[in-house]
Amino acid sequence: MSSEHETTITMEQSSLEISTNDIHLNVQVDNQLRVMSNHVTSPSDSIFDEINLPISVDVSIPSRRELIQVQLEALLNNPEQSSSSSSYIHEANIISLENLSKKLNTPHFIVERILNILGFLSLNEDVLSISQYNVIRLTQILNSTTDVRILLFFMILDINNDNHISKIEMNDFFKLYFQNLSFNTHNLEEAIETFLKRFHFDTQNEINFEEFYSIIIEDETILRIFSLFSIRSTRSLLPEIKSHENFIHQYFPRFYSYIALLNVHQMTLVYNYLQDNIPQIILFIIYFLINLALSLYVIIFRSTILKNNVCIIFARVCGMLLNLNCSLILILTLKQTILIIRSKRFLRYWIPVDIHIDFHKFIGRFISILAIIHTIAHMINFGYVQEYSWSILMFTTTPHIGWVGGFATLSGIILSIVLAIIIIFSMNWVRRKGYFQIFYWSHRFYLIFFVFLIIHAENSWKWIIGPFIWFSLEKIYSNIKRYSTHTGRTYLNCVTIEQSNVISLNIHKPKNFIFKPGDYIKINMPQIAPYEFHPFTISNAPEDNSLRLHIQINGNWTKKVYERYKNMSDNDDISETHIRIYRADLNPKRACIEERSYENTIENEINTTTMNDLNNLSLKKEIIIIDGPYSSCARYIFDCEHAILIAGGIGVTPYASILSSLMAQFRASRMNCSHCQNTIHSKKILLDNYRLRKVDFIWISRDHKSFEWFFKLLYEFEKEQDIYLKSHPTEKRFLTVHLYLTELKIDKNIGHHPLQLITEVWTQVTGHDIFTGLKSKTHIGRPEWDKVFNQFYLEHNSSMINNVGIFFCGPTTMNKTIQTMCNRYRFNFYKENF
Repeated sequence: MSSEHETTITMEQSSLEISTNDIHLNVQVDNQLRVMSNHVTSPSDSIFDEINLPISVDVSIPSRRELIQVQLEALLNNPEQSSSSSSYIHEANIISLENLSKKLNTPHFIVERILNILGFLSLNEDVLSISQYNVIRLTQILNSTTDVRILLFFMILDINNDNHISKIEMNDFFKLYFQNLSFNTHNLEEAIETFLKRFHFDTQNEINFEEFYSIIIEDETILRIFSLFSIRSTRSLLPEIKSHENFIHQYFPRFYSYIALLNVHQMTLVYNYLQDNIPQIILFIIYFLINLALSLYVIIFRSTILKNNVCIIFARVCGMLLNLNCSLILILTLKQTILIIRSKRFLRYWIPVDIHIDFHKFIGRFISILAIIHTIAHMINFGYVQEYSWSILMFTTTPHIGWVGGFATLSGIILSIVLAIIIIFSMNWVRRKGYFQIFYWSHRFYLIFFVFLIIHAENSWKWIIGPFIWFSLEKIYSNIKRYSTHTGRTYLNCVTIEQSNVISLNIHKPKNFIFKPGDYIKINMPQIAPYEFHPFTISNAPEDNSLRLHIQINGNWTKKVYERYKNMSDNDDISETHIRIYRADLNPKRACIEERSYENTIENEINTTTMNDLNNLSLKKEIIIIDGPYSSCARYIFDCEHAILIAGGIGVTPYASILSSLMAQFRASRMNCSHCQNTIHSKKILLDNYRLRKVDFIWISRDHKSFEWFFKLLYEFEKEQDIYLKSHPTEKRFLTVHLYLTELKIDKNIGHHPLQLITEVWTQVTGHDIFTGLKSKTHIGRPEWDKVFNQFYLEHNSSMINNVGIFFCGPTTMNKTIQTMCNRYRFNFYKENF
């Protein structure tokens, strides 16, 4: 072999080392080239024939594409790695193209194009498919070097296989990709055009591979994204293989899962939970001991002194516990008292008012169980009474049982019916499925229940009288407030119909109405339902002159509200009610401008109009009755040094109020320097009243268009924060936003890659996210909670963990995951009822 040819072979062994797999592949390519060079007998038999290169006597240095093609050939012709992964290949060794696309969560045309390029696609019974062996090879190729991935993506874009990518080919590829995702945004066309400019398609119509490769290598953003052009795991693509399960695992899977939980890690979580929830545990211990003490007292007294039979003892024990729990269930509904406790840090630590709703539900279930046992025990006991028949004892007053005219048994039947109605219609399937009215009115039966409870048992009034008077005084106070024009009776300023079935109500704030960020109110709209009050979180800041509520359609009442104002807007039927209705669902920018202008007009009217004129104006507008405000755990945010706010969907509304309030403080702290006329911020005004130093906001939303109103708030907060950081360059960022969009069902593999290319380049050029217009990046898919919480944990040492608070408002399924993570990392967890 000539020395010139040996020099060429040596030069072919070099390749760009970008990923960790490149070194291994270079050795493979080197070995393949040596083997091939040993069989070369003439220039026509050289390796360049294998890669279809024109060869002349004067052999030139191969191009970049030729070198990468050799790497790809080495992967395709290397049986060792494929056989090492074939141990879990299923007997049914064919996977259809459609099924593979679904498992990869990748558009069909991209998968088909890759398989055609690699020659893996075959026709089996008129169905395009791929063998499981080739699935493993596909994974190895896509998980190899960055060079190979770049070449494959170039070939995907090169639709007509002319070794060039035209502007039309790249543009058509991305349009088809986003069409398959059913994804659209107002600036998608502009984003694609921006990406095309990155590849110089603004000055030329086509590029070859060398230009394509150079642009990618020189751009750190695009090069990093090519790491996503891969497949995470082969096993997820192949049919599941049934493992040899033991008898317990196979026939008792739930019991097996319980056993599996009993490991050291789970025991650690239990220990952490107990340590972090001492007040709740103390409360339940006291509650349990009181119930136990009363039970033992009745058992001893009835069995030793009165010599009652077992049935009467059971009935009396349950009766005594019913007296206790019926009084406690009233105490747990004292909202004004809970508001006072929440406002005092010491009180709310030792009196765990945040679990009052859960405790209320628990006691309600316990009351139903006690009532059933109490009733059955008496019914059985009546069977042993010989003086009267069972039916006379049950359904008449003849035996004179009870302290009010022998009405005990009949009142017991009425109590059982009323309690059954309350319990049944308070179930989740009633409250959450659009039947809130049934739940609301059935719960009003508590008055009937307590009246008949006092008639039913001689000593019941002694237990109930204190809590009932306390409860009644609170009700009277609430009614006075709600119908007073200074605190509750007000009117509607304007309505904005947002996108995706959300409506925003702008309500005039009564003169003496005072609330804090995160509080909620109950509102009554007589035009919709005269006697119903529905709870909603206030989504603007206390510093504003109005109250804003964002309501999503989730039941009959909310649907009526939405349809009423939408129909009024469609019919222009607003002259008599003096209500401005803005259609952000049709034109968000115009609605935002018009609403702000109207709010400024309202503010000027309030400042210049007399009280009598305001009262006359309220008579012309739609009346709204406000009951509240009532507090939630969101009030504790300002007691933390680091607050992590996690919201799911419409659960963002409590945090909208908090962020609005913080932004108002940023604006209030702004002042102009008398020397340089630059804007500075007074840190004393900004942070004197609170311990809060850092906020991380995590929002998981399926449809980003549903919450345009909230993005406007985040955008304004980012702007205010940038102004603050500009005047205080040494300060750290106060608010960090983490947005997750679950609308697009894309895994982080080859299907995610084109989306990342467009969005990342757009952000790099414009400085804004393509989905929201914010500077904060939007992540696709659900958060990897373990990584998220670990990152927060690393920001603090162990002694600072107690200063971190996790606040969550969202679906129940997400709540369980967040709470588990908080137990694991020892963060304080607060749940907003959703």
